[in-house]
Amino acid sequence: MNRSRSSRAAALGFLASVAVFAFPKDAEAGGYLVARYGADHGTPAMPNAFAIYFNPAALGATEGTTITGDLSTVLRFVRYTRTTDALSPSDPALLQDPRYVEANTGTANLTNLLALPFLGVNTDFGGSKYFHAGYAAYIPFGGMATWTRRQGVPGVPGTTDGPQRWHNISGQILSIYNTFAASVTIPSTRLSFGASFSPIFHTVATARARNANGSDDTVTNGTLIEGRSFIHASGLNFGFSGGLYWEPTDELHLGLSYVSQPGLGESRLSGQLRTQLGAGVESKADIDFLQTLPDIIRFGATYRATEKLELRGDFEFQRWSVFERQCVVEKGASCAVDKTGRRAAGDAGNLVQLNVPRNWRDSIAVRVGPGFFVTNELEAFGSVAVATAAVPKETIDVATIDSTQLFATAGVRYVLSKHLALAGSYNHIYFVPVNTAGRNTQNLRDNPASGPDGGEYNVSRSPSADGKYRSQIGFVNINVAYTF
Repeated sequence: MNRSRSSRAAALGFLASVAVFAFPKDAEAGGYLVARYGADHGTPAMPNAFAIYFNPAALGATEGTTITGDLSTVLRFVRYTRTTDALSPSDPALLQDPRYVEANTGTANLTNLLALPFLGVNTDFGGSKYFHAGYAAYIPFGGMATWTRRQGVPGVPGTTDGPQRWHNISGQILSIYNTFAASVTIPSTRLSFGASFSPIFHTVATARARNANGSDDTVTNGTLIEGRSFIHASGLNFGFSGGLYWEPTDELHLGLSYVSQPGLGESRLSGQLRTQLGAGVESKADIDFLQTLPDIIRFGATYRATEKLELRGDFEFQRWSVFERQCVVEKGASCAVDKTGRRAAGDAGNLVQLNVPRNWRDSIAVRVGPGFFVTNELEAFGSVAVATAAVPKETIDVATIDSTQLFATAGVRYVLSKHLALAGSYNHIYFVPVNTAGRNTQNLRDNPASGPDGGEYNVSRSPSADGKYRSQIGFVNINVAYTF
């Protein structure tokens, strides 16, 4: 009987992997860290399938073999207004050209309806008190965007892609995890230790407007100046996590976990860069795309205050300060630029093709909320949360919109039988509006090519992303758990 259960769990775990890899283009939420699996039941202090990601040690308190499917249907709204202080002409005289100004200012809108899946299985191997394991496939890092096209300026063909086009026309950055987790429990202490190992598949596909000199020039004397840059790259690396889960009393449960950086540092993706400058011939080059994603520390607690009421809270620290840049280099090369974005002396062969300074900062998130058990089968839950911004005004752009975030969640979970449970919730994320007020630094004004060491900044120079940013995300989360 136990062997049959294990076989079914393994088969369903494999199907989960196939489903997520078949569905990557539909995964979405705000920013780069999108893990909201299980709504308020996805924390480091709750024993369920979501613990495979949030804290593998919490698997030590699960019972039976459970298959869990989770889906968030996401509606994302973004509005970016590119103001006149963002204009980045190569010749200041262009500021007096109304066609140039109209082509590079105004409002861009994004409305995307997308989905974020999680599929997992966890087991106690037929009733073991000591060993538990699990497998899940999901996408904790990622983002997608397709901006609404607009009526263009006559004679300036690129303007139909909107004023945000210098940083993003459409794009996708995804990190797809397949996580294998296990825990060991010491029953006498009610303490569990857990760890996981994850092969991680990364994919990047972006399109943006770009000029050779880093300006937002469009058409000069009837000659098309504005060009396009297309990047597509993918790669595979690994990550791990570890954690502790402790039940000091029947009422109080505590969890602590650490999730490593993908690749334990810099991730290298291989692919192709296609560039067309103005009306010239498109060039193609084999490239590597380099970026460094954060590691994460989480702490959570639940306290059963009464028979009906459970209080929950969790804290998250994201080490985004390692995300200094996204760099495109010739295949096999390193990103020889310093933190300011200037080409380093080690790049004598001009191997860096394109560099986007990020210089993000560490961020934290705190969530609190109750779970109220109306009956033994029906639970109503809700929470509020706040997260600090990782992206500074100096390097924010439409591909990486971020600010202080306010979260609210309300939902219910119903146990239909000893085998089946369903949960659903509505979740809303409000981003505090951002006005950069001229603080963006990736432009000709702050890094003129004619200035001291100006030529060393050529690989990092982009038109200014100054302006006003507004964003909200609403999503419905539904999950089902089947235990046997």
